[in-house]
Amino acid sequence: MTTTGSCASCGGTMPPATSEQRRSYCSNACRQRAYRRRVTVSSTAPATRQNLRVLSNLPAARDTFVGRQQELSKLDQLLRRHRLVTLVGGAGAGKTRLALEAAGRLRRGRTDRVLLVALGEITAARDVMPALADALGVTAVTDEPLRDTVVETLVNMKVVVVLDNCEHLLDTCAELTDTLLSRCPGVRVLATSREALWITGEVSFHVEGLPVPSTDRDLVTTAAPRSEAVRLFVDRARERKPDFRLTVDNTAAVALLCARLEGMPLAIELAARWVQLLPVADICDRMDEPLELLTLGCRKSPSRQSSLREAIDWSYQLLRPDEQFALRRLSVFDGGFDLAAANEVCSSERSAEPVLDVLSRLQAKSLLAAIPGTTRFRQLETIRLHAREKLLAAGELDVAYEALARWFTDLSDVMVTAPLSMSADVQHKLDNHVDSLLGTVEWAADRRDERLLLLTSALADCTARRGRLGQARVMLRDALRRPSTRDDYRCVALNHAARFAAEQGDHGEAVELSAEASRLVRRIGHPALVMSSRSTLAAVQQSSGEWEASDVSNTECLRVAELLGEPLARATALVDLARTELSLGKHERAEKNVMSALPISRASGVPARIASALNTRGAVALVQGDLDEATHAFQEALRMDGLNPLTAPDALEGLAVVALTRGQAERALRLEATGRAMRRSVGVVPNPFWAEKVAGAMRTARLMLSVARAEAASTPLTATETEAFIQDEVWLDRTEAAFDSLDDHERRVVALLSTGLTNQQIANRLNVSVRTVASRLQRLRDKLGLQSREDIAAWGAERAIG
Repeated sequence: MTTTGSCASCGGTMPPATSEQRRSYCSNACRQRAYRRRVTVSSTAPATRQNLRVLSNLPAARDTFVGRQQELSKLDQLLRRHRLVTLVGGAGAGKTRLALEAAGRLRRGRTDRVLLVALGEITAARDVMPALADALGVTAVTDEPLRDTVVETLVNMKVVVVLDNCEHLLDTCAELTDTLLSRCPGVRVLATSREALWITGEVSFHVEGLPVPSTDRDLVTTAAPRSEAVRLFVDRARERKPDFRLTVDNTAAVALLCARLEGMPLAIELAARWVQLLPVADICDRMDEPLELLTLGCRKSPSRQSSLREAIDWSYQLLRPDEQFALRRLSVFDGGFDLAAANEVCSSERSAEPVLDVLSRLQAKSLLAAIPGTTRFRQLETIRLHAREKLLAAGELDVAYEALARWFTDLSDVMVTAPLSMSADVQHKLDNHVDSLLGTVEWAADRRDERLLLLTSALADCTARRGRLGQARVMLRDALRRPSTRDDYRCVALNHAARFAAEQGDHGEAVELSAEASRLVRRIGHPALVMSSRSTLAAVQQSSGEWEASDVSNTECLRVAELLGEPLARATALVDLARTELSLGKHERAEKNVMSALPISRASGVPARIASALNTRGAVALVQGDLDEATHAFQEALRMDGLNPLTAPDALEGLAVVALTRGQAERALRLEATGRAMRRSVGVVPNPFWAEKVAGAMRTARLMLSVARAEAASTPLTATETEAFIQDEVWLDRTEAAFDSLDDHERRVVALLSTGLTNQQIANRLNVSVRTVASRLQRLRDKLGLQSREDIAAWGAERAIG
């Protein structure tokens, strides 16, 4: 053992060294005396409270901290159990503010000091340690590395070090943090970064946008004031316009604005600064270009926070070239995307690494998010728009869209080669990328691309499956007006357009489009398209009641499907043929055909296809008088495809006819009204045979009831009631349930009303005010689902309430 010189504090002789670690002080007492000489701490807290306060260099807050109470509670728990917690999140997520708030709430006991080390403006790795030393209040000692001085100062202290904005100095911050945790047992680190430090013992805490309210018209008024995102907007708006508040006129616009900004605090704060110049609705309208709008930064803000573009560009510049390339290419996806689609647009000689590896790194850097419960990813809209700017600047827009168009064309080619046999997997992929498909269609339209008609047909198919048939027809109508060199693609578009027109009862247009498709397919002689055109023609004929002609067309379609060996196409033709035969009175043949189609339809895995076959099976059983089988088929169809407005009306109407046959007139009217409301929402009409059968049953149901009860029963179930009916067969008979829930006062009002008394006379009898009577009548109308006091009187008289 040898001595290492004199003590840097007292000048005495150092004791023999017991390890290779350099020592500067002869004892802990000398180390602490040296620290007290180096550090000057000023505290503005009253002396009586110093034992409660943690000494810190945190900046004083200049505005209120809004929301994040659950995150703060979770952070406090994590800091109790772990020594390194990293707040990870994208640009503008509010990581720094959350870290400062969490650190500022610490109390003495577990912590003596909180040190904020702001790294945002530091560009060189060599400046990180001096920044920590400056926060700690120590200076370099002659002949002693600054690192050792800092470590020896912290070794016996209970300190939380806040390393803010580590993303551009990850290696240096990781090395420093590892040293502090290894050599200073009382030190804990709270870091903020757009990427984790990736060292042992780290716990990552993901910071996302603030919760946004529902923008549903019926919910927004009550949901918006409770939303943290809305509260932040209002708070920051009042800084610019002190009289700003939520009103009936602006609440929906504020909620929509916060939703479009995905709850990101920086974006919300920048948007709120416009309220002194623009109404909130106008700010919201300008959100198509958020990077241009959100630029009202503070003069003293760091450059990366002066605008949304600067904040995102900060992250972009830290990426490797292959990561920048992938991020640019992924900007063509409007909405989520899966690995297969990402592979298509990102695979290039410029990106040698596997796409999945690049995606995982972008996710780690908070530039991509995995969609929970799926194998898909998404970008925040503001990040996507920034990446789109970079894509344009790099001259890669057409290359990226060409790759995406090629991928969508390969998926959609089944509409030409096997148009009645699209698999559930292909439908699922197209539905999951429908927003990106719309962008690709717009790109193809601008360039007069020959694939436009096929891509538009795929988009229209997705749109129709969502119940927006009118929108799908407009898309196809516009595409069909453009010149085309691909007759097969035009035939696909014509068949889709004709079928949608028929479903909405536009028979003239349906016949015209179907006829053109038939002429075109005869010229090109494509067997699969011949079959598809025959199927479309049969649907058009069925919608106008041409049953014999439809029977011939469906029979020909079935023959071609069997010739091509396509089971799904065969099942489609069998279901359509069963409907036609049912209308012609050929019940046994209809039953045979639909029973042959059901196993194939079930195997397809496509809910709408299965529900359509089940609805046809239910209709056949209903006509044959097998009510139990009909009920089972219609209920299974509803459970299979839920509240799909393209399949649910048939099932609800079928169950309504069953209910009427069993003497349940009110139940029948309510189910039929629910199905009719669904049809009206998408503009779909039933075929004439089914429409007349249902209408006849409902006429009978009304004759079984009084006018008041029939009118009351003819109101649709709510969405919640319909879901309960579908999933659990729970049926709420509103008036009977309400009867059991009436209290004595309500029964007395109904009884008096049934005798023909006026509100004033009822008030006199009950010794209450007329206003009280009116209030009780309103509650009764709501509880019973009735429209007027006359309806209540009739309802009470029928039940002899007295």
